[in-house]
Amino acid sequence: MRFRQLALLGTLLILVISFPATTNKASAQSTPVDIAQNKIVQAFQIVQQADLGGASPAAISQLASNLNLALSYEESAIRLFSTNRTGSAVFASLSLNVSTSATVQAQTAASAARTQTFLGQLGAYSLAIAVGLGSTLLLIELDRVKNFVRKTRLRRLRLE
Repeated sequence: MRFRQLALLGTLLILVISFPATTNKASAQSTPVDIAQNKIVQAFQIVQQADLGGASPAAISQLASNLNLALSYEESAIRLFSTNRTGSAVFASLSLNVSTSATVQAQTAASAARTQTFLGQLGAYSLAIAVGLGSTLLLIELDRVKNFVRKTRLRRLRLE
């Protein structure tokens, strides 16, 4: 049993040593195009969440239009990447700005939709509680109401 544990530990040690200890830092760096692509994906996800959260169709349409614009800037950046790095960086920056703006607008639209939903629910629950209290009060005080109506009719009959 002890031999198996040592063999497993030795195999694990050989595997860990065989992986390179350092990574190539040049390949780990992100280009402006990569950053813009990631931001567009993030913005798309937030717009999708806002849509599912009940944001207005007009707001979602505007956000989709902004994302399409950001995507066209990103495509231009990708096309220019191999020939003109400066132009590619400019288009990537434009794409990043538009997608960041779309993200902020989507978060605002989602927040407004959540607030609207909350206020609607609050109104519905408040109305339900008021109706419940009113009907309870009416049932409890029904005898008094009947007596009051009877006395009022008697007074009318006496006056006539």
